[in-house]
Amino acid sequence: MEALYSKLYEKYTRLKTHKASELEHYNFDQEQKFKTYVSAADELIDHLQNEKDTLDAQVNELRNELSSIRSAKDEEQKKYEHMLLKENLKIKELSEELERINRREIHSNTNNEIVPIKQMSTSPLSSIKTNKSSMRKRLRSSIDEHENTSQEESQNDLVKENMFLGAIDDANQPKCCRRRLGNSVNGSDPSMCMFQELVESLLDLKFSIATQNDDTLMTAVHDSSGYTFNLGYVKNALGEEELMYKVSSLGTFERVAPEWMRDVMLFSKSMSRIFFKKVSAIMKLQE
Repeated sequence: MEALYSKLYEKYTRLKTHKASELEHYNFDQEQKFKTYVSAADELIDHLQNEKDTLDAQVNELRNELSSIRSAKDEEQKKYEHMLLKENLKIKELSEELERINRREIHSNTNNEIVPIKQMSTSPLSSIKTNKSSMRKRLRSSIDEHENTSQEESQNDLVKENMFLGAIDDANQPKCCRRRLGNSVNGSDPSMCMFQELVESLLDLKFSIATQNDDTLMTAVHDSSGYTFNLGYVKNALGEEELMYKVSSLGTFERVAPEWMRDVMLFSKSMSRIFFKKVSAIMKLQE
């Protein structure tokens, strides 16, 4: 019995030793694996930390760059705002100066500033009017010599004068401004200028000659709206001829008319096409 116990004890001791050895070996393996994992984790942490430091440095650099750009933009904006303020002040001063000049030219009574259309030597209508005026004077002086004739003869002479002046009118007018139809010379049937009729049809404006302060101006009227303005020649400081625009009535354009249509305006003859183009664009709003 005692020998059996001894064998069992030895077997138990071997099993215990074997189990202890296996457990120690297993613990050693686990420890090595854990050390490997810890080492790999440390390396990864170091790598991530380095990458984080690099990204932090880049972010700080970008922040500094953004701050620098923002500061530069703010300075540039202040500079442009200052320049804009100066330009606005200059424009305001120029507008006030232009308004003063326009007022002086409007209220000026000197004959050197306003050049009437009828006095322009380069206009073919001027010579025509001069010839017609001289012919009228000669005819009237001829009629005055026969003042003692009867009333019937005077009326006949007046009819003859009108007929003769009508023929002279047609002869002296440029071909584009002669009568359109027939040879009627009735006092109530004035000659129609074909060129004027064509221009009025193209621009949708009616033109006539008006006199103001002994100066001859051209008046334009838009029938459907009542818009009326005058055009006349003036001389600038250099002695060059310019057109002066002045509105008489805005008519139904009172609410939609831009500021330039309300003011007195000077422009060169070469700008006439642009002027009438803008006027036509406004008049189309009435259609």
